[in-house]
Amino acid sequence: MATLSTRAINYLNTLKRATDWMTTADSPEKYLSRYRLEQPDRLLQIQQDYSGYTFVENANPDYTIRLYFLSDGIIRKNQKIYYTTINDKATFSFDNSKTEPNYLLTENGSVWYWDDAVNQYFCLYETIETMIEIQALEQEYQYYQSSPVKYLAKEKSLNIINHMNDHYVFLPECSDKYQYYWLTDFDLIRITYNDYEEEYTLHISSISPYNSQLILDGLKRDNLYL
Repeated sequence: MATLSTRAINYLNTLKRATDWMTTADSPEKYLSRYRLEQPDRLLQIQQDYSGYTFVENANPDYTIRLYFLSDGIIRKNQKIYYTTINDKATFSFDNSKTEPNYLLTENGSVWYWDDAVNQYFCLYETIETMIEIQALEQEYQYYQSSPVKYLAKEKSLNIINHMNDHYVFLPECSDKYQYYWLTDFDLIRITYNDYEEEYTLHISSISPYNSQLILDGLKRDNLYL
């Protein structure tokens, strides 16, 4: 298994895993060779470590990803699976969809979403491990109170991120170019980046609204938020 935090490993251990979507150690290698993958070991590792899991976002139960990628049955019957490319990377459906899937997995392990409204792919997580780390973190702090989302001025976004790094504990295992996470004794802080809108948003969950306001007050003192 790729490197995961203890929190993420404990989270995976709470999930049921559909054994029908697990494969014997060597069965996917020959099957996937038809796609001429540049990074076959990465996709094989993901299949071995995570296929069969269902991930549900605590804040939005409608957001569900089932990693039903490959099975011994599919390989034995030599069935086709959904395949496309994103940024010249081989890309597959998360849940073995035969039609245009919503969630996709690239050969280098990034997680993408197909948005019907704008007919475009968006990268949600640079690695599937980042997704798992975030799911585990959000579950641990699910009972914190969420404040309204705040929109951040793009030109101030880097300074805001630097402010957060200076004042709070950065969580690199939960962060990539699309989301940044920080933790305090009383708060879970997240800044997300929407590639399509080129928009940064601030999400704060705290033990109380008072604590959330303290974070905003700190930004205002540094002239970073109106």
